[in-house]
Amino acid sequence: MLRVRDALARADGARADLDRLASLVGEMDELFLLVVVGEYNSGKSTFINALLGDEVFAMGDLPTTRAISILRYGEAAAPEAIGDNMYLYQYPLDLLRDLHIVDTPGTNSIERMEEALTREFVPRADLVLFVTSLLQPLTASELDFLAHIREWGKKVVFIVNGVDRRNSDEQIDRVREYLTREIQTRLGAATPTLYFISALQSLRMKVGSRRGAPGQGSSDASPVAVAEDPRNEYPALERYVLKTLRETERVRLKLLTPLGVLRNLLKRNVAGLDSRLVVVHEDARVLRSIREQLEAYSKEMRTDAERYLLEVRNVLYEMERRGRSWFERTIRIGNVNFLRNRDAVENRFRADVVQDAPQAIEGVVHRMVDWTVQRNLKLWSSVFAELDAHTARLRESGALAPHGDTEFQYNREELFARLREPVERRLGEFDTEREARQIVDSVKEAVTAALGVNVLALGLGGVLVAAFTTAALDVTGVLTATIFAIAGWLIIPARRRKLVAEFEAKIEKLNEDLGALLSTKFEEQLTRYERQLLEVVAPYERFLETERAKLESGLEELRQAEREVAALEQRVVETFPER
Repeated sequence: MLRVRDALARADGARADLDRLASLVGEMDELFLLVVVGEYNSGKSTFINALLGDEVFAMGDLPTTRAISILRYGEAAAPEAIGDNMYLYQYPLDLLRDLHIVDTPGTNSIERMEEALTREFVPRADLVLFVTSLLQPLTASELDFLAHIREWGKKVVFIVNGVDRRNSDEQIDRVREYLTREIQTRLGAATPTLYFISALQSLRMKVGSRRGAPGQGSSDASPVAVAEDPRNEYPALERYVLKTLRETERVRLKLLTPLGVLRNLLKRNVAGLDSRLVVVHEDARVLRSIREQLEAYSKEMRTDAERYLLEVRNVLYEMERRGRSWFERTIRIGNVNFLRNRDAVENRFRADVVQDAPQAIEGVVHRMVDWTVQRNLKLWSSVFAELDAHTARLRESGALAPHGDTEFQYNREELFARLREPVERRLGEFDTEREARQIVDSVKEAVTAALGVNVLALGLGGVLVAAFTTAALDVTGVLTATIFAIAGWLIIPARRRKLVAEFEAKIEKLNEDLGALLSTKFEEQLTRYERQLLEVVAPYERFLETERAKLESGLEELRQAEREVAALEQRVVETFPER
C-alpha cells in the first residue's frame, strides 16, 4: 500500500486517492468494520437494535439516522460527537470487542449530504450489510448505491426486512427470486447471500424475553433470539454475525478490505494514467505535425526563393546585354564630341542601359517579401487550425474531462494556453503591410551598406539607380579621360573591349552581391519566423516528454502493483477460505 501511494504521488495521481490511501494505512490497524447501509425506513437501526437486544438507536417511519453512528464495546452512555456528522456509541456486547458496527444515513435521503456521508464511508467497510425492504426491494436509488459499493469490491450481505408484513409466503419466494436475478444481472455478482428477516419482531421478542428474566440487566443480557415466525431468518443472520465473523471469515474480510481498496484505486488510476498518456501522445502528435509543417514550409520557402533570385539575375543579365550593345554603339571615334559631355553620357547610359532595371529588381524584392509574409501568415493560420481541431477532438472523445486535482491537469491547461495564446495573438496582430515594409526597409539598408550608396531616404529602386549610375560614371569617366589623354584611333577599340570587360565584371559582382544580400536577408527572416514558432512549441514539447516518461513509469509501477494485489487476494482466499 505504501509503495502504491508513493507510485501514485510520483505519477501525479488524484489527491483524493492519495488521501484515501493515507487514511487506509491507519484504518488497517482498526477493528473489523461492519457497515450497515440502505434506504431510510428500511430498518437499519432496528436491525442493529435487534442485534444488541436493546433500543440503542432511534427508530421510526421518518429518517432517524442523520449522521454516521459508530458502535463499539464499552459501558452504555450518551452518544459522543467525534467529528462533523459522526457520533460514537458504546454498548457492553461481547461481539463489539472484536468489531465495530456503523449505522449510516439513508441512501435516498432528501439531504444529499447524508447520502454523501454514506458513500464516503463505504470504502472503509470490511463487510457491508445492505438492508432493503420486502415491500420495495432494490429501488432505483438502491441499485445505484450498490453499483458504488461494487466499485470497491466489498463483500455484501443482503438483508430483506419486513417479512412480518408479507401478504403470503409466496411473496417472499418471489422477492428472493427477483433479488437473485437483479443482483446477478445488474451488478454482475455471484449468487447473493440473502437473509429475510423481521428486525422489529426479533427486537421485541429479545427485549420482552430479557425483561421477563428476573435479575437480568441490559449490560449483561445475552442477546439470544427466539423467533416464532418460521420465515424470519434473523436467527441465521445473527449466527453469521456472532459466530462466522468471530472465525476466519472476519480475518479474511479484514485482509481483503485494503486489497479491495487498492484494486479499485489501481484500476481507476491506471485508467486515468492511460487516458492522460493518450492526451500526451495526441498532444505530441500535434506538435510533431506542427514541426513537420514548419519543416515543409522552410523547405518550400528556400526552394521557391530561388525563383525570385533568378528573376533578379535575369534583370541584371538583361542590363548587361544592353550595356555591351551600348558600348559597341557609343564608344566610337565618331562620338568624340558626345563622349566629352559627361552628363550626356551618364543620361544616355541611364536611359539606354539602366532603363527600369532598378524598378524591376525592386518589384521582384517586393513580391518576394509579400510572398514570404503571406506564407508565414498561412503557416500560423494552419497551426492555429491544427490546435483548434486537436482540442475539439480531445473534448469530443472525453480526453479533456477533468482528471481530478492533479498537477498534470493544471500544468497541461496552463501550457496549452501558453501554446495557443501566442498563436492566436500572432494572427490577431499580423499586419502584412507593416511586416512587409519592415522587411523591405531592412533589405534597403543592407543594399545601401553593401553598395556604399548613402541615400537612405530613397526607395529601394532609387538606391539601385544610384548604384548603377555610380558604376556608369566610373566607366564613362575612365573612358573620356583616356580618350582625350591619348586620342588614338587604335586605342579606342582596345579601350572599348576593356570597358566592356570591366562593365561585365561589375555587373557580375553586382549580381553576386545583390543575390547574396537578398539570400542572406531572406534566410535571416525565415530563421526569425522559424524561431518565433519554435519558441512557442518548445516548452510544451519539453513538458510532454517529461510527462510521458513519468506516466509510462507510473503505469509500469501500478500494473505491477495490480498483479501483486491479485496474487495477495488469492493467497488470502486460499489461506482463509469462505465457509
